[in-house]
Amino acid sequence: MKKTPTVLESPDLVAFISLHQNIQPRPFLRESDHKVCFAFEGDITPSIEAFYRNVQVPISEYCKNLKMFRSMIFNLKSGRKK
Repeated sequence: MKKTPTVLESPDLVAFISLHQNIQPRPFLRESDHKVCFAFEGDITPSIEAFYRNVQVPISEYCKNLKMFRSMIFNLKSGRKK
């Protein structure tokens, strides 16, 4: 049985998870409310818990990831491809 992906909206959390677990989410525009969301395959629970425990990550890498995901949000909302 295939697992349902975990969908998140927060670019802050998405940037952290991407860096902490070294996985890239799939961005998409949700039809119901036209919000940009990110779908993660696999178990991201450890990274979500680490985020809320304030686990340290390299700040420059986190900022780079956050900028990239915010750019994805802008591009998807404006109708452009990633």
